Amino acid sequence: MLDVKVRGKPRRIFYGWVVVVIGFVNQLINSGLGFQGIGTFVVPLENEFGWSKTQLSIGRSLMQVENGLFGPIEGTLVDRFGPRSVMASGMFLFGLGLVFVSLINSLWFFYFSFLVVAIGTSIGGFLVMSVSINNWFRRKRTLAMSLAQTGLGVSGLTIIPLLLVLHDTVGWRTAALGAGLAVWAVGIPVSLLMRNTPEEYGVLRDGDSMVENSVTLEEGGTSSHHLPSTGGGEIDFTLREALRTPAFWLIGFGHGLSVMVITAVAFHQFAHMEQGVGLSLAAAALVVGVLSAMNMAGRILGGILGDRYDKRYLAALGMGGAALAIIVFAIAQSLVIALVFAVIYGFFWGMRGPMMNSIRGDYFGRKSFGKIIGASSLLTMPGSLFGPIFAGRMADLQGNYVMGFTILGILSALGSFLFLIARPPQPPERFKKSPVIESPGGGVHRGPGSQRD
Repeated sequence: MLDVKVRGKPRRIFYGWVVVVIGFVNQLINSGLGFQGIGTFVVPLENEFGWSKTQLSIGRSLMQVENGLFGPIEGTLVDRFGPRSVMASGMFLFGLGLVFVSLINSLWFFYFSFLVVAIGTSIGGFLVMSVSINNWFRRKRTLAMSLAQTGLGVSGLTIIPLLLVLHDTVGWRTAALGAGLAVWAVGIPVSLLMRNTPEEYGVLRDGDSMVENSVTLEEGGTSSHHLPSTGGGEIDFTLREALRTPAFWLIGFGHGLSVMVITAVAFHQFAHMEQGVGLSLAAAALVVGVLSAMNMAGRILGGILGDRYDKRYLAALGMGGAALAIIVFAIAQSLVIALVFAVIYGFFWGMRGPMMNSIRGDYFGRKSFGKIIGASSLLTMPGSLFGPIFAGRMADLQGNYVMGFTILGILSALGSFLFLIARPPQPPERFKKSPVIESPGGGVHRGPGSQRD
């Protein structure tokens, strides 16, 4: 708990909400200057060096390859050393990569710079934020993740327009240098405020009292808060046990089809709006701003609904809506249609976002959560690798993004079905012999009782 004064009176605030704020700032920086922001450099690089969209897309896809291959290592690092040092290290590398971007003078150095940015955003970004929030929340897990992820939407309203202005006024090199320095100045100090688990500070997840829970256990309580469940994250699967469940693979492949579209749009959206739709930089910034505002609305609503209703259906709905939106974007010929895309895509992408790791927390617990979502990145990597390169190559061949985006939208829509059939896994064999009780320390141990059905 965090002791603060509100209107002169002492108040105790659950530090988990501070972790959420840290996650918000983290996503604001990672998306605004990395995931979405890096796409603002496509047209300036194309204009200065004459590289094709396919060559530029390879740089983006290299980022996704790193995220996939390095994901299991990142998960192990976070589970072993905690999120604070891992996140701070990632922010240092992220800032360094952006400084390198400002010095690009050849294609190979462009790839190298993007790779450093990728390592930094990966180590210090979404994975470590998700692990931290899963450590601090259970009943309010989806809401907490959605609030942290609204930083992604805010970045589109603030950082992206600022980057575009800097491109237009001081040039893309100075913009990249300033972005790198900003990551160091803000990202590293904020990362050092991160904490690992609530038990280290005398409370349980969601701010529950350890004393009250200890009394419940001593009195032989068997409420649903303590007994194992396939829908509350109270059973900690090992990575090996998770790999044996259909849910792990269905969620992973469904997520992969979704990020296939997200990475393609994030990298090519400005090029498409400027060269395909015919929008000015100001109009493109408006579209991204509307998209980001709707993204925040979708994430908040998704966070509220995700803790009350079946996340499988919400994820499928979000993915289907986003797939429809990219087809609208593909055929857009005016600002009005581009804004329609922004409203639909932003909202449904936002709704789906918090479900991805929240549902994994529900299904697989938290002890090996970092390893599990790290291993999941190997399933999402092919889609995120394929999406930008495919869209760029189709644009080179067709002269526009219409066919490429349309095909990606159709493929993505197929992924909704995978979420629908991703049912909660059965407890591992080691838990089926007797009931299991969650200890105040966050782990689980066998309780007395007969065979559990």
